[in-house]
Amino acid sequence: MMQLEENRSQIWFKILLSNGDPIDNSNEKWSLPGGTLKGNSLDFSDHPALSIDKEGKWNELKNTTGTWLVNNPSTCYSLNSGRKIYVAELLELPQREQSGMIWIQKVRLVRLATNLDLRSFGIYRSFQQSIY
Repeated sequence: MMQLEENRSQIWFKILLSNGDPIDNSNEKWSLPGGTLKGNSLDFSDHPALSIDKEGKWNELKNTTGTWLVNNPSTCYSLNSGRKIYVAELLELPQREQSGMIWIQKVRLVRLATNLDLRSFGIYRSFQQSIY
């Protein structure tokens, strides 16, 4: 369990540039999530994210502290910044934490954050409506 009460039961976010590069100039390589609808759920098995090898096993990040995630993306995001916010899935407890931020070694990106995920942080992005 996470040590800090405010970090428990949180959704965690990773903010990346629109091309998938990290915003902190680290050398992390991220595979952006994508999935196909199978029944009532999304299947991401053909699109692994960071830290998954070819056999589908989770691997640890190369550095000792891991990558950072935040539970309030508004601190690292501005609407016209070209950044994208992703929801992350954790496999283990963080290596290090502070209020609202964790560093973790085993993680993958699940999906782009939705307006519903972000509205409590005052982040509203425009979207294009399609009519069929």
